Amino acid sequence: MHRRFPEEQSGLVAGEQAMQSLELALQAASRAELRLRESIEALPHGIVFLDEDDRYMFWNEQYAEIYSRSADLLQPGARLADTLRIGIERGDYPEAIGREEQWLAERLERLQQPGSRHEQWLSNGRCIMIEERKIEGCGTVGIRVDITDLKQKEENFRLLFERNPLPMLVYDIESGLIRSANEAACAFFGYERQAMAGLAARDLFPETVWPQAAAMLAIDHSDTNNCWQMLHRDGSCVDAVVATRLSQLEGYSATIISIFDMTERRRIEQRMEHMARHDELTGLVNRAHCREHLCKVLSEQETADTVTIALVDLDHFKAVNDTYGHMFGDVVLKDAAARMLKLIPPDALLCRIGGDEFAIIFRRSSLMQAELVAKSIISTLSEPFFVHGHLIHIGATVGFASSPYDSRDPETLMRYADLALYAAKGEQRGSCRVFEASMDAAAQEKNKLEQDFRAAVSGGELEVHYQPLVNLTTGEVECYEALLRWNHPVRGLVPPDVFVQLAEEMGIIDQLGRFVLFEACREAANWPDHVKVAVNVSPLQFRNGKLLSTVINALSTSGLNAERLELEITEAVLMEKGPRTSAIIRNLRAFGIGISLDDFGTGYSSLSYLLNYPFTKIKIDKAFILNLHREANSRAVIRAVIGLGKSLGLTVAAEGIEREFERDYLRDEGCAQGQGFLFGKPEHGRTLTVPGRRAA
Repeated sequence: MHRRFPEEQSGLVAGEQAMQSLELALQAASRAELRLRESIEALPHGIVFLDEDDRYMFWNEQYAEIYSRSADLLQPGARLADTLRIGIERGDYPEAIGREEQWLAERLERLQQPGSRHEQWLSNGRCIMIEERKIEGCGTVGIRVDITDLKQKEENFRLLFERNPLPMLVYDIESGLIRSANEAACAFFGYERQAMAGLAARDLFPETVWPQAAAMLAIDHSDTNNCWQMLHRDGSCVDAVVATRLSQLEGYSATIISIFDMTERRRIEQRMEHMARHDELTGLVNRAHCREHLCKVLSEQETADTVTIALVDLDHFKAVNDTYGHMFGDVVLKDAAARMLKLIPPDALLCRIGGDEFAIIFRRSSLMQAELVAKSIISTLSEPFFVHGHLIHIGATVGFASSPYDSRDPETLMRYADLALYAAKGEQRGSCRVFEASMDAAAQEKNKLEQDFRAAVSGGELEVHYQPLVNLTTGEVECYEALLRWNHPVRGLVPPDVFVQLAEEMGIIDQLGRFVLFEACREAANWPDHVKVAVNVSPLQFRNGKLLSTVINALSTSGLNAERLELEITEAVLMEKGPRTSAIIRNLRAFGIGISLDDFGTGYSSLSYLLNYPFTKIKIDKAFILNLHREANSRAVIRAVIGLGKSLGLTVAAEGIEREFERDYLRDEGCAQGQGFLFGKPEHGRTLTVPGRRAA
């Protein structure tokens, strides 16, 4: 065996140790490279390493994703210049189109002079921020940051800034200069765009307010109640609200300034305040302002002063709207207001407080003077109005109340004037009435009656009574008229003409009508088949358009044959203009329901109504029957009505028969039916005796 010398053995050991150290170093380097790659892969941005010849060494997945269209070109050792050229040919870089070689040269030049940033747009719409740095002896490290969202936000801000109708400025806090201004700001201050950029912000404020304004421009500030004086280019001052928002723009601290021109805002506010206190159509003070003014003059009223409020209601104005339309009505209202303005004294205030209702507040006029003005107004409004070639007639009714005689309270005074107006309208339209204490007492009494009536309706205290209509020849009952009765616990029986009017004013007449109709049909279903039931129908029931369905529902619910139901209507129903009333009547007749014209002979156009509507019966008004024995004219009317009814094939009935000679006379003249106390008073259904009645 060959024997090694000690020196040789020592050299071998040293070599082995060196190899081990090298291996350990390589392993450490490999681990470091692995950690480096892992770290680079974890970064949210694209990273690329180029050697000193600008060839690809390695890159992370984010870099490959950014340049996905060129990912097939990414190979270790591939030249960046080659991949760029191929990418240009593919259209990956839209900025290079039309200047391909120039763009490539500029891009490679930036690569050789790294340290700055530049943007690069890709064909997929993404914008990439590129930053590259040379590492001595190691090549180049490149970073790619996707700034597409940031560029979109910048573009949105630019559009919002440039196109905003509000004046907007970008203010450089450090330099105190305006960096940018939108078109609205240039127009507002009167500067050209070029002159505005670089302008000292202090030139936009008076010297006296600049220190405070400078402090305000350096903070977030949005107090819309704080108004600043600002200067136009011509030196004129304007009031404006200034809102500020701090921001970082292109590496400098900036303030985004929004300016609200208070001139326009105050004009709008004044206009809105005027609109809130004035009627838009006539320009007169409205109800709210009227009340304020009344409160004011009453609070300032001296002992010897008289304050009078007059309420003026236009007569027949609804007919103008219904006949000609609201455009004509508006013209009449404006003309009426203009006429009244010419008649009131200088210290009086004319107001429009409702659709066709006006008020006049007289401050230092006596009640007599106010009445003279009111009569002049009634006279001038009675004169015709000429509107678009049409001659239109209205009128006016006036009610008064005065302080201190009637009340010093504004609400009470207004209510008293309204009561006087109501009394004047009830007595004679085209007149004026002064408030009297009895009017308030009557109003309180009516209010109490309304409350009692509402309680009676909800509590089921109303009753349906039935009065017979008999055949004047045979004496047999052929029909019963259903009549609503209210037996008040204190007042006793309240007349129907009182509570029916209450129901119409309270808006519950349709509810009452349905109650009577359903109750009458239910009751009549138990009578013999030859006995009919008659139910009165008000104009308001026709007007709401639900009458036909209500009648059909009552018949179907009760099982009553339609031919056994008669509906009694007055001329007031027929005075409703339009096709609805006619259509409802004809549809009711089509079902076999009888239609009776009640109170015949008291209207003006009854004859024409008989010819135009399919009536089955006419009832002679009881006023003619009561005067039968002493009025030859009454007998002549009765004879004519009976003859007319026979010629038209209608049943003729007479109301109010209380004496035998009235019955005999009507029977001899050929009247078919009679109704009145001679044959029976109205009775409740529970006590009513109907021969042949079926058990309920």
